[in-house]
Amino acid sequence: MDTRIFEYFIEIARENSLSAAAEKLYISQPALSQRLKQLEKEIGTPLFERSGNRLSLTKAGVIFLNGAQSVLYVKEQAYQQIETIRSQSPAGPEETA
Repeated sequence: MDTRIFEYFIEIARENSLSAAAEKLYISQPALSQRLKQLEKEIGTPLFERSGNRLSLTKAGVIFLNGAQSVLYVKEQAYQQIETIRSQSPAGPEETA
């Protein structure tokens, strides 16, 4: 499951800067900027207000940030539960059907 866009968005929101977020994420700033533009186009509204190199969340951005954090939390919880099942079950996947 590819949830990188949520991780990218959260880091941009934390840093209030594409450059700083890109550095922490180990990707180029232009690539991160392009991903953010694609996301905003898909959603149909700006998620950040731009003031020079500083970014601040719009109202839609705050909503999306909460959703992104929730998605990543649910993903992590599901993966942990699955790992618990896998570590407790002696049967392979073919025996669970």
